[in-house]
Amino acid sequence: MAIFLLSNPSSGGTGSGAWLEAARRRLGERLGRWTEVTLRPGENITALTQELLPEATTLFVAGGDGTVRAAAQALQGTDIPLAILPTGTVNVLARELGVPLLDPLAAVDLGLSGEERRIDLGICNGETFLLVCSGGVDSATVGQVNENLKSAVGATAYAFAAVGALATFTPHAVRVTIDGNALPETDVFLVAVSNTSLYGGDLKLLPDASIDDGLLDIVLFTAPNLPAAVRNAAFLPQLADMALGRHSQSDSVWIFQGKHITLEADMPLTLQRDGDLGSSTPATFSVAPHALRVKAPRRF
Repeated sequence: MAIFLLSNPSSGGTGSGAWLEAARRRLGERLGRWTEVTLRPGENITALTQELLPEATTLFVAGGDGTVRAAAQALQGTDIPLAILPTGTVNVLARELGVPLLDPLAAVDLGLSGEERRIDLGICNGETFLLVCSGGVDSATVGQVNENLKSAVGATAYAFAAVGALATFTPHAVRVTIDGNALPETDVFLVAVSNTSLYGGDLKLLPDASIDDGLLDIVLFTAPNLPAAVRNAAFLPQLADMALGRHSQSDSVWIFQGKHITLEADMPLTLQRDGDLGSSTPATFSVAPHALRVKAPRRF
């Protein structure tokens, strides 16, 4: 049996290489022997992880949220804990769990000696997500992100892409059912089904969401019935409210919880899962409670 490091050299931007090298040195100091598997461009991360399972006792994953999600899909339901080395652009799951972002030595020590925590996984149309599955302005933004700019400036690249996405975005009419209860049909700028409270970094999209409560949280940023020329401007105050942590008090932002959610739209709405484009509506969501073991700091 062995401890593996699955590393994605294409994750992250400036400085991620030095961060990972420091983590490797720490692994050497603590273990003496360990095995690194480096991902090649386009390689199936989930399939590769599955190949490691018969020999692994702990799996370190160095990469962003997309890499971690793909590895977690293979670890689901096993006794092998996931230890995150956050070398991605935003590292939302590491932030959610309290994994050190700036200290590679502490992140390695946590993965070797930290406590195990069982967390939920979200499922959308049969595909796993750790953080959020959403559609609207944000999925349009993901589709417009320039990867070279993302490598150079990190999360700021999403802000540039969001400006272009909002300028051309048309709100969708959606129909949502939560545990058998249908919501009124409404037009939305954004609809997100989330397993976590954080979104895109440190923004609290769903302040009451918990990654281990056996529930999914859903938020809808509704669009007003206004002429197209001015309609999208109504999304900007909603974003400002979210940045200030007060969007849950807005009548135009709807928040609910449930275990089984269906989402339909008047025309196919592309969805993003943990920062990567995935399937589209119609979509069915469920939760797999406590399906993944992770190394995380002690909770008080």
